[in-house]
Amino acid sequence: MTKALLHEIAAIRNGTTFKADDGGVPFVQGRHLRGGYIVPGDFAFGAPPVRSFAEAQLRSGDVLVDTRGTVNWAAPVETIDSPLFAILDIAIVRLSSARVLPAYLALFLNLPTTQSALAMMRSTATIPRLGLGALAELEIPIPSIQVQERMVALDYERRHQTHLNEKLGEARNRLTDEILRRSAEGQPMPDGNPAWAIHRQTNLARERLANPPFEEGNRIMSNKKSPGKGGTTHVVPAKDGGWNVKRGGASRASGHFDTKQQAVDRAREISRNAQSELKIHNQDGRIAQSDSHGNDPRDVKG
Repeated sequence: MTKALLHEIAAIRNGTTFKADDGGVPFVQGRHLRGGYIVPGDFAFGAPPVRSFAEAQLRSGDVLVDTRGTVNWAAPVETIDSPLFAILDIAIVRLSSARVLPAYLALFLNLPTTQSALAMMRSTATIPRLGLGALAELEIPIPSIQVQERMVALDYERRHQTHLNEKLGEARNRLTDEILRRSAEGQPMPDGNPAWAIHRQTNLARERLANPPFEEGNRIMSNKKSPGKGGTTHVVPAKDGGWNVKRGGASRASGHFDTKQQAVDRAREISRNAQSELKIHNQDGRIAQSDSHGNDPRDVKG
């Protein structure tokens, strides 16, 4: 692996002055670099730069560095569909060496160790600033292109996973808020709502942890002494409302239903397929009805 000072592999310059103008051209600001990538479509608009319009434009492959503040975020410019510019507080690093990928350079600049090195180079003014001269003297390690590509791919997957985790957390918060609101107002979750499905699964998990297998009198449900070929299938009341379908000896329900009839219909289907004994319990836990789908070839009530 070789190393080079940044000014040896790139030209470095500041962006241009920015004056807000809704009818102007798009500008990249420091906030657009946070996270290490540029999100298009959220740019500020300002008056076109005074100096050469073409010279001031950003190019695909440029690496932008925020020189203001306590974190000097860097991000590569990937694609440009229309003229785009950077404000004066942005350093524009334009690589002159094919040995370094723009995405790798931005990744390296965003590493905590690199940020610590840049912190030592910042001025001690009220608002810390990173000078172009100091940035130009930063030493850049240059692994092979293949290694750089793998590093960039890994960093992309990390950022993608972080984004998904953030979205999942937001969805989980919305789900919890909805359950809490409906619970406070005494409203059931609507059928078919994914939130209600998760709520029911949570209740089932809590029930499995808190309660032993359902007991029939003093006898725990079991497949061992069942007269049916496929053991037993039970319809039992759920602790938090509704009805569960359970196989004899199982610690968890195979299905949860809002009404007893829905549970009975499903349990009967399972019992017939498994040729088992069907045990339908009352709300107090006692068996109210037994059907044989194992020994009785005519499938009549036992």
